[in-house]
Amino acid sequence: MLRGMAAIPAPSLPALTRRRDGGLGSAARDVARVTLFGVLPVALAVAFLALAAHDQFAFDFHQFWQGGRDVVHGVSPYPALEAVKAADGPALGPEGIQDVFRFPYPAPAAVAMAPFGLLPFGVAAGLLTVLLAAATALTLRVLDVLDWRCYGVALASVPVLQSLRLGALTPLLALALALAWRFRDRRWVAASALAAAIVLKLFLWPMLLWLVVTRRARTALATAVVVAGSSVLAWAAIGFAGLRDYPALVSELSAAVQEKGYSLVALGVAAGLPPDVARFAALAGGAVALGVVLLVGRRHGDRAAFAAAVGASIALTPIVWLHYFMLLFVPIAIARPRFSPLWALPLAFWITPFPESDGQVWRIVLVLGVAVAALAASGASGVRRRTHSVAQLAPAGGA
Repeated sequence: MLRGMAAIPAPSLPALTRRRDGGLGSAARDVARVTLFGVLPVALAVAFLALAAHDQFAFDFHQFWQGGRDVVHGVSPYPALEAVKAADGPALGPEGIQDVFRFPYPAPAAVAMAPFGLLPFGVAAGLLTVLLAAATALTLRVLDVLDWRCYGVALASVPVLQSLRLGALTPLLALALALAWRFRDRRWVAASALAAAIVLKLFLWPMLLWLVVTRRARTALATAVVVAGSSVLAWAAIGFAGLRDYPALVSELSAAVQEKGYSLVALGVAAGLPPDVARFAALAGGAVALGVVLLVGRRHGDRAAFAAAVGASIALTPIVWLHYFMLLFVPIAIARPRFSPLWALPLAFWITPFPESDGQVWRIVLVLGVAVAALAASGASGVRRRTHSVAQLAPAGGA
């Protein structure tokens, strides 16, 4: 027995050291990963929400809550157009805009918010925050993202944190887009998901072009039918109040706030263009973005066209807040379901983490530049995958 044991060579000191160092190094890397992708994002979210509790928590949600509350009480959620046109100066500050414009969203959004309108604002805002956090995680899960680091990076990004702090509905829009992508070949499922996004925020209408250029015209038509039908029913539910003046209301709101965000219009005005010229230039830029959707959809397929359509949606709306860029995580997740440097790109928004641009050119350029880079990288990934698939299907030695 002792002879047999003596025959087993004892490990050398260097070998023991290597094992010990490797174990310690692996443990240190695990701790670093958990801290960077888990503890830090959660701490940031808690800090954002804690600070917001004393400073306009769920500020954006208040208008949606008010719209739902008006529906519950049987009154019009829309303001008188004459009062909107008469407002000026200090009345159009952040709080004043909510008082003046009350509820500037389509009627289906007001009807959808009616259950929240039954609750006190604080309770409704708390429930919505939980719903938005769940929608953020579910968006990635729907897109088959299983790498936990991706969830941490998304939570640590400013657009997601701002969405939770302000009570913005962007996480719900992201979830709707994710569902539309996941079930893109199931007509009524995709149509219902995309229609829900469009009736909440009209600026997502260019996503219909993605369906058309990828040979899903019937799904696009079904989406339009759901949008039109739900809009008619919702407006009928409130007695068609505000319907006639709604386009003018949206126009007045755009004129009041379009210079404060991160849109192409805001960039033009910040660069010194007159507002009318800035709006025309932005429309031209949006038309180019739509052309890109057509081009990449016909040549490079689904992923590239989807990413381009998200970009066109942002390019064409005159009102863009920082939380809108949470939508970038949808094409990123489609392109890279596992963690890669592309996931870290939206963290660049921390350079200017403010909801509004304050009309500073460098802020708007930075934010739009990050968005273009993320969408281009996501779309290019789809092009590479498509090219690789075609190459695999091509016969060996083919022409």
